[in-house]
Amino acid sequence: MKKITGKMICAVLVLAVLLSGCASSAAENTSESGSISTVASTSVAICEILDALGFDNVVGVPETENELPERYSEVATIGSPMSPDTEVIKSIAPDLVLSPATLESSLSEEYETAGINSAFLDLSSVEGMYKGITSLGELLGCEDKAAQLNAEYDAYMESYTTEIDKEPSILLLMCFPDGFYLVATENSYVGSLVSLAGGRNVYDESYSADENGFVSINPEDIVQTDPDKILVFAHYSEEDAFEYMRGEFESDSSWQFYDAVTEEEIYYLPSEYFGMSASLDWTEGLDYLKTVLYDE
Repeated sequence: MKKITGKMICAVLVLAVLLSGCASSAAENTSESGSISTVASTSVAICEILDALGFDNVVGVPETENELPERYSEVATIGSPMSPDTEVIKSIAPDLVLSPATLESSLSEEYETAGINSAFLDLSSVEGMYKGITSLGELLGCEDKAAQLNAEYDAYMESYTTEIDKEPSILLLMCFPDGFYLVATENSYVGSLVSLAGGRNVYDESYSADENGFVSINPEDIVQTDPDKILVFAHYSEEDAFEYMRGEFESDSSWQFYDAVTEEEIYYLPSEYFGMSASLDWTEGLDYLKTVLYDE
């Protein structure tokens, strides 16, 4: 298989496998110039990015209840986003499999063992996503589309204004229906949206968190941060996760020390805009945050 050069894959696209044990059939689909002809995506968000780039040669998509771009409606599925089926991927032999960087630690070794050429796209922030779009544009020969998407990003951010002088302090929580929650730092995707919207995360980028920007902290410690507002989003099963979190605020007396709780400054963010990974509908999430943070 032709080597995918550092110029094609920069820091935001981290190659998990370079040439080691790659399937020979995939090599035949790679042009002499080293460009990528066929791609499989394990992520809906990445499928949407590939669609926006006008890239047709996607040969594998994730199994999902979410709507995929029409362009890929007849494409073979390759398993769940969290656990793609490497045997199926090997059978369709894409030149490259793209997955979110948040799954690199759990998937890279599996890809390498299976001899699958893979790369991981940084979807942990809006800025990271657009850097990844630039790299994908170079890699897939879609530079013009990538430049257009980046220009739209710049134009939107230039137009995004608020009418408040003081940035509100925010405690951001990700809750689970199985009965627990994590603190989302500035380094998480939703944390990056809060930062773009002008909010100050009480757990900023200097705080030690996991690779996805989350950390487990008990409410007795959190209370010292005294946030102006508490924002809650669900990892999955939004209705059940939010029901658990509402019960937590009511039943755990530690939360009653928060002004944000007693003054009912708790906001539940809809999953359609606020998830684990950046996506091209990020502007809707940012507009939603404006109403939450500034009552606009």
